[in-house]
Amino acid sequence: MILPPPFVPPDTVFYGVGVGHGVAIGPVHIIHSIKIRHSRYKLTSTSMIEPEIKRLREARQSTHQKLSAAQEALPAELLSKDGDIFSTHLMLLNDPYLFTQTEKMIKEKRLNAEAALVATFDQYIKTISSFENEYLKSRLYDLETISNSLVSALQEREDGNRVSIQEGSVVVSLELNPSEVASLPPGLVRGIVTERGSQTSHSALVAQAIGIPMVVGVQGILGVLEHGDLLVVDAIEGHVIHNPDRDATNFYKSRKSAQDSYKVEINRCAHLPALTLDDHKVAVMGNLELVEELPAIMTSGGEGIGLYRTEFMYLTKQALPTEEELFGIYRRVVETAHPRPVVIRTLDLGADKIMGITGSEGSKQSQALGLRAIRFCLKHLDIFRTQLRAILRASVFGRLSVMLPMISSLDEIRMTKEILADTAEGLTREGHGISPGIPIGIMIEVPAAVSLVDELAAEADFLSIGTNDLIQYSLALDRTNPDVADLYQPFHPSILRMVKATIDAGRARGLSVSVCGDMAAEPTSAPILVGFGADTLSMPSGSIPTIKRIIRMSSYEEIKQIADEILTLSTTEESKKLIRGHLKNRFRELDLPILTR
Repeated sequence: MILPPPFVPPDTVFYGVGVGHGVAIGPVHIIHSIKIRHSRYKLTSTSMIEPEIKRLREARQSTHQKLSAAQEALPAELLSKDGDIFSTHLMLLNDPYLFTQTEKMIKEKRLNAEAALVATFDQYIKTISSFENEYLKSRLYDLETISNSLVSALQEREDGNRVSIQEGSVVVSLELNPSEVASLPPGLVRGIVTERGSQTSHSALVAQAIGIPMVVGVQGILGVLEHGDLLVVDAIEGHVIHNPDRDATNFYKSRKSAQDSYKVEINRCAHLPALTLDDHKVAVMGNLELVEELPAIMTSGGEGIGLYRTEFMYLTKQALPTEEELFGIYRRVVETAHPRPVVIRTLDLGADKIMGITGSEGSKQSQALGLRAIRFCLKHLDIFRTQLRAILRASVFGRLSVMLPMISSLDEIRMTKEILADTAEGLTREGHGISPGIPIGIMIEVPAAVSLVDELAAEADFLSIGTNDLIQYSLALDRTNPDVADLYQPFHPSILRMVKATIDAGRARGLSVSVCGDMAAEPTSAPILVGFGADTLSMPSGSIPTIKRIIRMSSYEEIKQIADEILTLSTTEESKKLIRGHLKNRFRELDLPILTR
């Protein structure tokens, strides 16, 4: 937890999670969330079925029109960057399964449209809730938003809760959906605070896109606020201050001014190469999960896609994606990124998720240690070959590499390479074009892979270190479990030494070595990774300008010395103290959050 300055009374501070960078100060405007209630009744005759289905279809069309209008309402300069932020909502509205199931429920169970719709969406939400994928869990509110919007359309309701918002206000609500956030232009609203939400929700992404500082997950704040109260929103540190005194207000006004200058500076330099003061080049790329995130990576200065997670297509429908569906998405990504490279990670899901789609029973055991990632793919070759065929076909449209997750043995690499070769041969016989010599890399994210890294590197074209899983598997903890969250330590000496050993093994073989976990996106750890010898860092788009700026202000020889010194330390706190001291000396003008801790 990052504390505000000591002169701020503790009882005025509320903590949450900051979204993006920035500080806002303004009067409170509360938007009360209205829970949509719906009627539930049985259709008493068959003659009522068709009119009810017609109501559903009209509500779907009306919701689609409103959502498209909200998308178009984004400022013109943001349309290319984040205009597709509503694509997932539109995709849900276009999903034939959801509405076929709803209509089926109306016909077979004789339910009214509202009840059938809510039942279908609730089942969908229940399925997503069972996933271990944190990113997909953060989309639950987006699903609820669409469900509520459709029910509102069926009941022909409008939200009468909105009143005129005073210019310069800080909007506070239980939660806001993306279209609501998009309707709050920066010229009118200075900041947003919600009791619910996550950093990766679509609402948060929209707030980032239109430049409004936002803090989510501020539990209990609505219970103490009144309209017109003064509020400070610190999206950098993730806290909110209620009715600050003069000293606190002046402090945050000064901080806001400094942050505004900082943002202008790093964005101005974002498209410059990540070249150190002594001319050492580092490739800074973006992590991609949804296609709509791609423009943001490019406009933030990303030099390619260092990690394209491909799981989303398998989890947004109640059926496995077809080869053509996968090929269409992969081609779009590769073509759009060209001439920048794209590293596609093959499916990294557990049997509990995929088997649920196919109708088979998946294991109820923890998939963190179960049949997931490459293990699952090698057990279910039909699913794996479908994805590989789509990837290989997309390869001719740009610079594409294949990356295999959770590798722990040589057999897994060799088997996959054989399957890839056989799949490529079959596609060639069918007349499909395939790029020759597609690089095949592996992710190092389990201790066994670190122990075998010399042998594994001999079979791979590149290595990528997935620090998130490497940390949790090495330290024997679940990073989503709050009881052990404080033990999740990227600066644990064993983690640093494993990362260094992996980079050394790759470089000894002349391989490119990237880091694509959270450590690559953190100002504290990114310089250490560069000092260890990583030649590529891959991260969310919002982190790219800051990390590139830090690299450009660094001396490679200096951070190599610090990286060598940190390997001699025996505790996490010693490692943190060393890097914190370096950042304070070198980057004080950047006003990074780490410098205030």
